[in-house]
Amino acid sequence: MAVTTAQIRDLLNRPRGLNENTISEYLTIRDAEITKKARMTGYVGVTDNAPTTALKESAVKFLVCVDCLRVLIDTIPSIYPPQEKGATDIRFGAQLRSFEKQAAQALANIAEVGGTAFKVKATTTRVGGTTSGSELSGSINST
Repeated sequence: MAVTTAQIRDLLNRPRGLNENTISEYLTIRDAEITKKARMTGYVGVTDNAPTTALKESAVKFLVCVDCLRVLIDTIPSIYPPQEKGATDIRFGAQLRSFEKQAAQALANIAEVGGTAFKVKATTTRVGGTTSGSELSGSINST
């Protein structure tokens, strides 16, 4: 995915004290999470409605913004002067609540938790059919 640290900074209004490496690490973590949770096109019923790359990138952006805002809130005392702490804390808190809602919705759209999808492929495991009588006779007749 092509989410950049500059995009995250822009979404957060370029706050002071947000380290470039922090954003990069959260991008790596959240990108892997979204890739794992996203519905795949190889599953039945997902071919036409699989999440687009843009939708996945949006989910990554929202989740990384939430992570970065949490870092900023935890580090406000060390970054901002005393006269700015209160207003900054309120602003970051409001942004965090907003981004958390949007991130939850984006993640739900990506994962489609309520939906069902399965891979159509022959396997070597037994899905149905019969087993030999000797495997079941002991447990069935012992009652």
